[in-house]
Amino acid sequence: MESEGKTSIGKYLTYGMPRLSAGIALNIVDFGILFLYISVYGLHPLLQGIAMAIGKLSIAAGQFLMGWLSDSTKTKYGRRKPFMIFFAPLTAISFICALLPMIFLQNPGYIVLFIWILIWDAMFQFSYGGLTTPYQSWVAEQFIVNERPKASAFQNLFGFIGVGIGIIFTLLVFPPLVVSFQKTGAIDLIFIILIIAFASLLIALFYTCAYILPVETIEGAQMSFIDDLKKVFKDKNFMNVCWLQAIAFLAIGMITPTILGFVTIVLKLEGTTLYLAAVCLIVGVTAFLFMWKKLIDKKGKKSTFSIILMTGIIVFPFTLIGLIPGEIPFLITIIFVLIVAAFIGGWYLFPYIWFADLAEDAEVKSGETGRKAGLYAGFPQILLNIFQAIALFITGFILGLPNIPGKDFSWGYVLWGLWCSGIILIAYLFTKKFITLDFDWEKD
Repeated sequence: MESEGKTSIGKYLTYGMPRLSAGIALNIVDFGILFLYISVYGLHPLLQGIAMAIGKLSIAAGQFLMGWLSDSTKTKYGRRKPFMIFFAPLTAISFICALLPMIFLQNPGYIVLFIWILIWDAMFQFSYGGLTTPYQSWVAEQFIVNERPKASAFQNLFGFIGVGIGIIFTLLVFPPLVVSFQKTGAIDLIFIILIIAFASLLIALFYTCAYILPVETIEGAQMSFIDDLKKVFKDKNFMNVCWLQAIAFLAIGMITPTILGFVTIVLKLEGTTLYLAAVCLIVGVTAFLFMWKKLIDKKGKKSTFSIILMTGIIVFPFTLIGLIPGEIPFLITIIFVLIVAAFIGGWYLFPYIWFADLAEDAEVKSGETGRKAGLYAGFPQILLNIFQAIALFITGFILGLPNIPGKDFSWGYVLWGLWCSGIILIAYLFTKKFITLDFDWEKD
């Protein structure tokens, strides 16, 4: 283990770069797959919602089980590398199969298409959890305490770039697929090439990281499933944050897969206007990340997080603008996109912060130093993904509602914002009463 001040920038870059490919893959799936299967492949929204719900249950199992198992794994390659080596190609293959059914299936019916996405989305989500949770846990063993914030910063940087690429790719590439597929009945070759390229990048970056970084010197922890769960359940603030994240994902889990359909189907963005909205979303998320970070320094984490939640409560009922007769002014659309960007940027900033802080808080209280980092990284995903699965089922149900009279889209495309606003309000009240995000030991 290298000491503080001697760790090279190369090591930070090597550790952080897999998050680029992981961010691209997960965001293409989460942002685009609902739109892809409904609008391009013609699957009913309810069936797609069920398939994606089961997928999120799969990622919960993968994140918790593989994180927990990696804590006790003992091999000559250490305890995290074997999981990265095994799950990287499995994640890449399932990513390709989930997004490109038409290169394997010829004119599939609803049932075949439903079974296909059910299997491959579940496989992708489980593999992604089994890949990223041991990798995420590795930071506690590759870097000493004072180096971890810098390591996390590099990881977050690559992660945000990956998220940006995934969102831009989804917003700019997926909508034209509808037109192309309707005209030719085939998927554009460039789309196929890009999906395979993203999958290959995922394998390359995780394998490079596993090859270059040294085997950790910390031996696998002695694991007891029941004792470990008891330890987690006793940390009330940690459990409250887990519940907060789970509750909020009844809304967050609906926002990410629905926003693309909303801006293209309801707001009628296409061509130049769609590109401009995509740029506003990405630039907005990035800009607000810095704004929220500055606000944290000034007001603290809990106050800043409460403001982020209030932003979501206020903005999402504006999906009702879809009921306005005629064309919706583009300025209103851009304002809506920017405020959504502010909320998304703030929300996705905080899990990196609070689980690192909560793990540190547990270490301060217990005297342990990250020996069971996989458990603390994986356990929150159980509740989160169960609730996200519920959110996706509800998404499929809502989007499958009858069409609005005089409109070419369903009631669900304007009502989903009201649901999200109500859920975020509950998360706001829960945060105010039960959550601690600022700790006394930080002052030291």
